[in-house]
Amino acid sequence: MTSGGKEHVVIVHDDGTVLLDGRRTSLDITRIDANTFSILLHGGSHTLVASRTNSGYEVLSNGILLRVGVETERERLLRQYAGTAIAGHHRFEVHAPMPAMVARIQVNVGDEVTEGQGLIILEAMKMENELRAQQTGKVKEIWVVVGKAVEKGQLLLLLE
Repeated sequence: MTSGGKEHVVIVHDDGTVLLDGRRTSLDITRIDANTFSILLHGGSHTLVASRTNSGYEVLSNGILLRVGVETERERLLRQYAGTAIAGHHRFEVHAPMPAMVARIQVNVGDEVTEGQGLIILEAMKMENELRAQQTGKVKEIWVVVGKAVEKGQLLLLLE
């Protein structure tokens, strides 16, 4: 699993035990609805909204949007040995994780952003959700305007 540019090895056994980076982890997951999960991890409770993408999942947790890639051990080894993790020019698309209203846009086209920096604030069900940059880059395009509704999965902005 890759999240926020960091690779983690997660192994889920048939008996429900989970190993995270080689360590046994106490994890309990309850599905609230089709995309919302309540997770008890290390004694803390977390609510996650997850959406499947072509390359894995987009997960919204505590106002932070993570792109999570999922691959089998075989796929990971093939990628590793094939050298497909080549440094170069990367694009990162920020999509709406849920239907919402654009409350604020915190960046402009051409701005340099750092990983974790706030980009856009969406309002849904009277709650504000700040979407943050998952990588350092430059804002290439902004596809939305303040005050307009967006649909789940809609492209909001592009970082390069």
